[in-house]
Amino acid sequence: MPPPLRPSRLRSVRRRALALAALVLAAVPAVAAFPGLASASAAAADVGTLWRVRDGAGTVFIAGSLHQLRRDRAGLPPSYGLAYGEAERLAMELDMDGISPAVLAGELVTRALDPDGRSLRDGLPAASWRTLQPRLAGLGLPEAVIDRFEPWAVALLLASAEFLQRGYSPESGVEGQLQASAAADRKPIDGLETPAEQFELFDGLPRTDQVQLLEVTLKELDGVGPRLDALEGAWRAGDLQRLEALLLGDYRQRPDLHERLVLRRNAAWVAPVRGFLRRPDDTLVVVGLMHLLGERGLIALLRQQGLKPERFVAGAWRPDP
Repeated sequence: MPPPLRPSRLRSVRRRALALAALVLAAVPAVAAFPGLASASAAAADVGTLWRVRDGAGTVFIAGSLHQLRRDRAGLPPSYGLAYGEAERLAMELDMDGISPAVLAGELVTRALDPDGRSLRDGLPAASWRTLQPRLAGLGLPEAVIDRFEPWAVALLLASAEFLQRGYSPESGVEGQLQASAAADRKPIDGLETPAEQFELFDGLPRTDQVQLLEVTLKELDGVGPRLDALEGAWRAGDLQRLEALLLGDYRQRPDLHERLVLRRNAAWVAPVRGFLRRPDDTLVVVGLMHLLGERGLIALLRQQGLKPERFVAGAWRPDP
């Protein structure tokens, strides 16, 4: 059992958590997509993944997001700017403007620390614990502190730090850019979920699944650059088939995780989207790419409800499919 944390040490952990909490949330889909991605070059034309649904009083635009983009190539597809210009309000997985950073950090620390006092080191293979040590040193987090963390939290912190070191940031991501524009233009933003709900996606995983997530993250971190390039290239090209292969392929081997992390949330978002359609103003909904793909993606679920999504392709709205 690791020694108790001194108050000064706990305050230090909280300060670091404050800096990393937003990154943790932004890293969730990227961690889930680590296994199996192949390298690909970025596409020349920025098509993106954007749909429009019309029914009732308002129009809803639905844009697929990469939560983090590299700062040196953070430009959004032009169609996203068009949809943003027409929308009077936005909806995202989280409304970060409405969340206190201090509260977010406190939530992270509370959930990250194992409530049963189990040792992370004792629950990991010795080789994985050794691989973890230089990563911890880079984060400035002492071994004694991390030993009290749950595996899911360590996996997300490692991924967040790796993205940051590679030049990625939430501020450069799709939501980050649109959120900054909305703040300047005084456009309201609705959140489809709360931070607590997003943390629970991982905090509620069985311990064995958490350990597996951490081990996969440790193995994949060094090769994440080509994988992120592949994902961004397919997104910019609007290549839905490629995106499904990249983002959903590995989930087919873990249908339980797919159900928990993706499909249940897709189904929960149908009602809010239908509610936005009843509003007299137009709404731009921005969610992670993964949620718009496949037979149980948000677009397919709306189609099953009798709506007729259109996709923005080659400069015009076209029926989809």
